[in-house]
Amino acid sequence: MTVDKRGMSATFVAYVIGGLLPIYKVFAAGIPAWTVVSIRILSAFIFVTLLLRLTKKFQFVRHLWQNKRQRYTVLAAGLVLGGNWSLYLYAIGEGYIVESSLGYYINPLVSVLFGLIFFKERLTRPQIIAILSAVIGVMILTLGYGQFPIIAFSLAISFAFYGVLKKKAAAEPLSGLFLETLVTLPFALLTLGVTDSQPLAMPTGALLAIIMLGIATAVQLMLFGYGMPKIPFVYVGILQYIAPTLTLLLGIYLFNDVFTTIHFIAFLFIWIAVALFTVSGLSAGKIRMKKVS
Repeated sequence: MTVDKRGMSATFVAYVIGGLLPIYKVFAAGIPAWTVVSIRILSAFIFVTLLLRLTKKFQFVRHLWQNKRQRYTVLAAGLVLGGNWSLYLYAIGEGYIVESSLGYYINPLVSVLFGLIFFKERLTRPQIIAILSAVIGVMILTLGYGQFPIIAFSLAISFAFYGVLKKKAAAEPLSGLFLETLVTLPFALLTLGVTDSQPLAMPTGALLAIIMLGIATAVQLMLFGYGMPKIPFVYVGILQYIAPTLTLLLGIYLFNDVFTTIHFIAFLFIWIAVALFTVSGLSAGKIRMKKVS
């Protein structure tokens, strides 16, 4: 199995950024979720538009728009992503923090399943053991939560499906992200227009934090859009454990969330899965890293 080195690195960094995004709450606590997601979309759209101007890559947007299959796939990906963002921020705002965190631990397993279904990817025996170990970890988290986590599974399925659409579209990252944010922009503007949201009346620190959230999200998705089509989808599934793990650390050490024995046991199974998957991939020359110029 050949894995693109730059694609793997870009996807890795994308998930690191994703895991650190909750830091914005330090500066913007109490801001309604719909306001946050709307400003996030708007700032991401403006940032991507400026990048397209500076890099003179608007011709890629035209080329993407002219390809009917890519155009509709990217627009669908944008709608799915907007729904995922909205659900996530709603969950955080309504206090479903544990359930939303669980969603992003379930998400890699869904991604692996989608890789097998949509892209006919195959797993080696050690990788199957790794996935089973991760499933045990997620089951422990689910049982510890005490009820069927509807929000968690909705987050997991929606973001995994977004990954499928991104891989199928294989669009130039910046132009793809432009269309993704463009299709959700009307909803963001409508939300800001019909609600009592007044971004300019917010504390400066809160507004800047949410704007930076949008910019960081844009950078994350550009890296994800560049790297994800270049690597097997099952590797996308494993790398996705990076983001919720970083978010967990932020929750414990920055937001003082409780880390129970159940969490420890579950995370132990998950990290055993990550270790097994990594070692099995790197051993016996099963992965031949190549650098693409």
